[in-house]
Amino acid sequence: MVGLVDLISLVTPKVEKVTDRVFLARGFALGSSILVITPAGLVVVDTTENPEAARKILAEFRKKSDLPIRYLIYTHGHLDHIQGAGVFKEPGTEVIATRDWVKFVQQDRELLKDFIRRGRLNQAGRAAPEHDAVKLPMKSPFGWGGEPPEVVMPTITFDQEYKFELGGVRFEVFHTSGETPDHLMVWLPEECVLLSGDLYYHSFPNLSTPMLEPNRPVRGWVESLERMIALKPAYLVPSHSQAVYGEAEIREHLQNYSRAIRFVHDAAVAGINAGKSEDELVQEVKLPAELRELPYLRETYGRVDWSVRGIYRSYVAWYDGHGSGLNPLPAESWTRELVALAGGADKVLSRAIEAQEQDEHQLALQLCDLVIQANPQDQVAHLVKASSLDYLAVGSTNLNAFGFYRSAAALERQAAQ
Repeated sequence: MVGLVDLISLVTPKVEKVTDRVFLARGFALGSSILVITPAGLVVVDTTENPEAARKILAEFRKKSDLPIRYLIYTHGHLDHIQGAGVFKEPGTEVIATRDWVKFVQQDRELLKDFIRRGRLNQAGRAAPEHDAVKLPMKSPFGWGGEPPEVVMPTITFDQEYKFELGGVRFEVFHTSGETPDHLMVWLPEECVLLSGDLYYHSFPNLSTPMLEPNRPVRGWVESLERMIALKPAYLVPSHSQAVYGEAEIREHLQNYSRAIRFVHDAAVAGINAGKSEDELVQEVKLPAELRELPYLRETYGRVDWSVRGIYRSYVAWYDGHGSGLNPLPAESWTRELVALAGGADKVLSRAIEAQEQDEHQLALQLCDLVIQANPQDQVAHLVKASSLDYLAVGSTNLNAFGFYRSAAALERQAAQ
């Protein structure tokens, strides 16, 4: 399972003093929130996904200053950065985002809202909580689920950059794609403080999510990191995980982050041009050891194999050129034939259980899938599959994988009823 020490750190509320005017509130929710104090008022960058958490953060921020909140800045449109905005917004508060933010959020909240909601719940391990057998050692503060609060729309949008001054403090806001196409970063030049949103966090980055956003702008992400390096920040404040301090330390982190992303992207593209399949590349592309072993590039949130799949699918269409995939049989017809050839569902499930006992849980899952696709009402197959999913969840060192496995197991138990 995700390391208990790391998990406790992730969900332990803390307000980290970065400088005399910059404070990072993390551990209150999945997303963090950042306070910048100026003599003329406050600037808040990102607001978390959870209004309840946002209220707790605001109470902590009010211990630092009782000045009015003059600006809210969204680094991007993901829900864990925008749903607490109503708590922070006051009369007269300006809300800043890129012009692309509006389009991105409309897709999230309107065009694909039901799919996005299911995907978020799956990722959080909460797709069917009443059927969950893998319990967390503490209550999670992550605020997915329920009806989302009303979106606080931007009052100021821009294309490439937006600059303003408040109380003698200069703010430079740059459109920097990466985690999303609408992403921005905030630079305080006199302070040498860079508020980087999700362009950097303490994990190999989530270049492609398994359910929600397969086509993140990977090359744009690298360009954004190069831009961050050029600023020579002395303080790097991400919207997830802890801040990084010192120009040399930050430069090393960002250079290695950029190298890792570029390596995975370029290796996937080289494989595509060499005629290799997606599955072949997933097996072949691995980070070099000197990058893989860095603590801030461990695959605790993003994963290299998922990234390879996303990059592959961003460049290659669905037909592989082998003929059989051009007009395939429905899965139910094909799997019925396979199960019959294997001697029936009982034999396939017997082999799945044997695989479980040998800790070959991925094999067990795929054997159960054959039976379920051939006969979705097979209760035993659902329960056997749920058992292997539980094992994979408990053994996962990746937070997203833990959530996806946990959700999938609960959904299988639900289907078995």
